[in-house]
Parts: sequence; structure tokens; C-alpha cells
Amino acid sequence: MTENSVLVILPGWGGSSETWRGFVDFLGSHIPDLDVKVFELPCFGETSCPTEVWGVREYAKFVKHKLAHLNYDRIILLGHSFGGQVATYLVAHHPEVCERLVLSGAAVYRPKRKFRRTVFWVVAQCVRVFLKIPLLKHRKKRIKKNLYRIIGSLDYQESAGVKREIYKKVIREDVSELLGRIMVHTDVVWGAKDKHTPLRYGKKIVAEIPNAQLHVIKDGTHGLHRHKKKAFLGILEKILA
Repeated sequence: MTENSVLVILPGWGGSSETWRGFVDFLGSHIPDLDVKVFELPCFGETSCPTEVWGVREYAKFVKHKLAHLNYDRIILLGHSFGGQVATYLVAHHPEVCERLVLSGAAVYRPKRKFRRTVFWVVAQCVRVFLKIPLLKHRKKRIKKNLYRIIGSLDYQESAGVKREIYKKVIREDVSELLGRIMVHTDVVWGAKDKHTPLRYGKKIVAEIPNAQLHVIKDGTHGLHRHKKKAFLGILEKILA
């Protein structure tokens, strides 16, 4: 591994230094010479939300500014899920920010899903009326959480204000058209059983980036840093070598 290297992690939606702490500690016990930094994106961890509704472009600008203040010979940028969406936009426009890119379960493709959003809106209206029933008011929070989990919109339910508006914006921003502009060596790490961002998207990403390699983790799901630490570590060791 090159001296003075740093692995910069961009967490997915809802991720923070705390949610990545276990994996960072695990990395440190196996690759002690590597510096690891988790950039907490605005609205998550200790970083407050912006006053305006941001999209992927604004998040990429935020990350670029933070990277510019690092003093390392080699920067490896790892983007997970939403963090991978931001990393894709950033590296496509500014390839100089890192030497190598790692995308894990990256939310690069954002299908329109008009029917699903229509169903979600109808369900939301029904829930609003349903919860006006006096006997159910004291269970409002639990009922809403369970219903949103069932229809796959728990992130929406757990956000509010500008954060909710940001969420609604970024899930509509498909950045796949930028993949062909990424010139840095890219490693695409995917869980074979990822339900949030299915493996077919990882394969499409590799097909679009000129210099990319796919690493599939058997039985891996969306959160490889939590559920497949050892396998994820093995891939990163090869990348960092």
C-alpha cells in the first residue's frame, strides 16, 4: 500500500460515522497503516441540514470541498448507496479528486416508478385518514412506521422538513448517464442478495465505466459493511495493495 493513503467513505442515506464505526474499527485492526475518514453528509450524523433543498450536485460540491482540505498522496473514495450516487456525480465531473473509486450498492440508477409513487401517495392519504380514529391516535407513530416499511418508504417516513424534500429530490436524480465519463479505476462491490439496489444495477455500472471491475459478495445484502465485514475487507485489501 502506498504511504500517505486515505480511504474516504461517503455513507448511504441515513449513514454516519456511528453507523460505520464497526467497519472502520475492523479495517483498522487489519490494515493499521491506512487512514480512514467517514464524511458525514449534511442532514446526517453531526452535520446539520442545509437551509435549501439540495440535490446530488450540491452534495458533490460539499464533498469536493472537504476532499480539497485533505493532505494525502492517494485518496480512495468509497461511496455506499446514496453516497455512491454522490461519488459518481463528483468523479464524473472532477476525476482529479481521487485516484480510485469504490462503489458499493450505489444508487446510480433511479427508475421513475410512477406507479409505485402513485400507490405510495394513495396509501399516505389513507393512513392520514385512518389515524384520525381516536382509538388509534396513541399508536400513530408505530402504525405509520410499519406501513411505510411495508411499502419500502421508511426513509421517507423518518425524514421531515427540508430533509424530506431533499430525499424526494435525490431519489429522482438518475446519474447513470455520467458513468461513461468516469476515467479513474473503479471497483464495483455488490451483494448478490441486495434488494435495495439489485445486482443487475452493479453489472450495468461495470458495463458503462471504461475501467471498472465487479466484485460480488455471495449472500451479501445492501449493508456489506455491517453484514459481510470480512468479505468486504478482503476486497478492499486487494484494492489498496
